[in-house]
Amino acid sequence: MYHPFTPAHAADSLHQVDLQKLWDEGKRLLLVDVDNTLVQWRGEDFSPEVMGWLDQAKALGFDICILSNTKNVERLARISQLLGVETVRGTFKPSRAMYRLACIKFKRKPSEAVMIGDQLMTDILGANRSGIEAIWVRKMASKEFGPTAINRMIERFLTGGIYQALLVPVDETPGTLADEQAKPVAQKTLVHQLVKFCVVGGTSFVIDTGLTLILMDVIHINGQKLSQVVGQPLMQYPLVANYANSPENASAFILGGIASLVAMFNSFVWNRRWTFEVRGKAERAAQLRRFYAISLVGLLINDAIFTHIYNGLDSSSRSKVLAKVVAAAVVAVWNFGGQRMYAFRNKPA
Repeated sequence: MYHPFTPAHAADSLHQVDLQKLWDEGKRLLLVDVDNTLVQWRGEDFSPEVMGWLDQAKALGFDICILSNTKNVERLARISQLLGVETVRGTFKPSRAMYRLACIKFKRKPSEAVMIGDQLMTDILGANRSGIEAIWVRKMASKEFGPTAINRMIERFLTGGIYQALLVPVDETPGTLADEQAKPVAQKTLVHQLVKFCVVGGTSFVIDTGLTLILMDVIHINGQKLSQVVGQPLMQYPLVANYANSPENASAFILGGIASLVAMFNSFVWNRRWTFEVRGKAERAAQLRRFYAISLVGLLINDAIFTHIYNGLDSSSRSKVLAKVVAAAVVAVWNFGGQRMYAFRNKPA
């Protein structure tokens, strides 16, 4: 099941890819990603090592083609002219279209091509889908296109279990991974973190559910429940009215979301200090941003599930709790993976 994401080789950087070996193996077409493979994201200042590697590839006789789905056509044209290489621009990787177009353009078979890129979920997956061998290189810098963070999270899951013989994960030091694997299950760091995460999640769930009940059932304004006051204006919109069967149900997304935001901050404080044992103020702001990026996606998932289930039930407190339990269980999986692999990740020394 992991084969589509598996590169044929891996290297620490582009210029460490052995061109002579590729030539001897019958490769004649180099397909190369741009951002964080050839140059840093949005950059145009190529390192001497990259330029030297490209010169060596041309001297050996390789055809070179940049594959990019960038919307900045002008930048891509400048890079093409500066490097003296062709480009193919098309739909998002891992679509096979760009890979096939490049092979047609240079009249090469997929077996004669190799893709070099820094992303498993796009560069490597797209190459494998096209029958082209792929080389995975470590990304040049941490700064990159925002949505790429989701791909990186999935990559870290994959590298943790599948590519241990290929590359040591960036947040591990030599020996640490082997020591961790040798521990009994009950003593593994992941298990400890998961238990702590569940405890923190339990307290956050109590806060979330309790505050939801308070906002929707306890607080009154001028003799009306807050949920009715908030929901009545929303019922004027056909889209809401067709989905929610009462003003109280219509308010569930907003008031339930407010409760989740409060619980979310509780999770950040305790998961940072206790679950993942992060100390110091240097990275706190960046961790908070990453945490909220993960949690806000989780919040949308939570609210969507909560609202959908709640609107299919009656308006009792029991229905609210049931909807919150199901939503929390689904989102817990997303939040744990995101916080461990992205929000509170260890940075390389």
